[in-house]
Amino acid sequence: MKKGEIKNKVGLGGLTALVVGGTIGSGIFALPATMTEGANPAGILLGWAIVALGMLALASVYRNLTLQQPEIDDGIYGWSKKMFGNVGGFIAAYGHGAGDAIGNASYLTVLFSAFGSFAIFKYFGNGTTWPAVIIASILLWVIVFLVLKGVHTETWLNNLTTIAKVIPITAFLILAIFNFNPHIFMAHFASQDIFNITTHHWSHVSIFDQSKNVLLAAMWTLIGIESGTIFATRAKKLSDVAKATTIGALIVITLLVGTSILSLGLLSPKTISGLHAPSMAGLMEHMVGPWGSWLINICLIISVLGALIAWVNLSAEEVRLAGRGGSSSKWLNGLNKNEAPINSLFVTAGITQVLMIVAGAYSAGYEVLLKFSTSLSIVPYLMVSLYALKSVVTGIGFENQPKKVRFTSGIWAGIAVCFTAFMVYGAGLKYLLLAAIVWVTGFPFYYKGKKERSEKWGKVELIAWIIIMIMAIVGIYSLITGTITFAFNDCPCDQFNNKCNQFNNGQA
Repeated sequence: MKKGEIKNKVGLGGLTALVVGGTIGSGIFALPATMTEGANPAGILLGWAIVALGMLALASVYRNLTLQQPEIDDGIYGWSKKMFGNVGGFIAAYGHGAGDAIGNASYLTVLFSAFGSFAIFKYFGNGTTWPAVIIASILLWVIVFLVLKGVHTETWLNNLTTIAKVIPITAFLILAIFNFNPHIFMAHFASQDIFNITTHHWSHVSIFDQSKNVLLAAMWTLIGIESGTIFATRAKKLSDVAKATTIGALIVITLLVGTSILSLGLLSPKTISGLHAPSMAGLMEHMVGPWGSWLINICLIISVLGALIAWVNLSAEEVRLAGRGGSSSKWLNGLNKNEAPINSLFVTAGITQVLMIVAGAYSAGYEVLLKFSTSLSIVPYLMVSLYALKSVVTGIGFENQPKKVRFTSGIWAGIAVCFTAFMVYGAGLKYLLLAAIVWVTGFPFYYKGKKERSEKWGKVELIAWIIIMIMAIVGIYSLITGTITFAFNDCPCDQFNNKCNQFNNGQA
């Protein structure tokens, strides 16, 4: 066994829990209001149809690549490297890992914002007060300590928290089914009148534009579907990775779509959009009384805590793969005696810590942190989708497969390319420039890796890094001049009911 390789492996159950636990965060609890702010039932249904198709396409891409090319056992990193070389692999691993680390800062913010909604913890405020930042930082390093104890400790805790948050959400869905009123659902079904909760005015929005609003809000729910592939090197069987991705995706889609659609039969879209976040708490209170609101708030805390445990490990694991696969310094592949990625863990935890301090300094940051995190994730999604399409066209992995399998894989890959390309477009140039800044921070690791392997620089490789550095310089200049505002107070943030948190569908 090579140095830096894994002995203790994770089974199907643990991998599935990682997919579900890594995807279901706090966004699902705010989802009803998030959807109804810009759409009525018809628009929401159309938007979710597109998003669900995109999610299934990505899950199919991950599953098919895992089964058809088992020699690539490092998921997103390996597939991106195959498509775009060491630079592409590094961006996929380091960029995605750093993005998840930034997302962890947003998780800590919303977690302590949820605590701040209880009178006894009011000094935590919206999660960015200095007491909140200090305690959140302590919690971060406690989780780091748990991860350093080994993946099985982390997996056990993630399994527990995943069960703890899925059960109450399932209870909400069951209650919503029994309390569903078709008349309420149909009353505004195809209405093109949308109430703006900020201006308190009605506006005319076509069904198509409503679906676009839903799509833009729900696209962040994708982050986490790839969790199983990230742990492919730790899986007992690669086939378990494929199964876990499929099962996890179906569970996530069911919970997200069910929560969003069933809510529309409980209260009018206008009423739902005006509920304090998390809006699921208000709906639960509507159905069963005040105790329901308490249950959902407690569930949210458990949910975010569970997602944190999963993603602190996931972010480090992604960065480790760049060192393992030869796209950066082998130092990043360092494992401790418990087979935890100790070096990459300190790198990603350090990123999270810095972002927590920045969030505290600017007294906000949830929405921006989440969008920033997502912009770093969707680029690897696009690279993997392109590689899947290339594999179908060139026949890689289909040597002994029926034509039907290749055709079906091509359909899913094509859908995934279109969907992820739209996601990159939707993120906008602002966040891509910010992403380039993060990529550049990893350049010393990349450069050190080249020296360790005594490799010469290729022309394409140099051009790629020059482009990335130019983008980073433009991003930094734009931040300094104010062309890009990396502002953390783009909207009012009073306590946990800050509507900025409703964009957390990225680890929904």
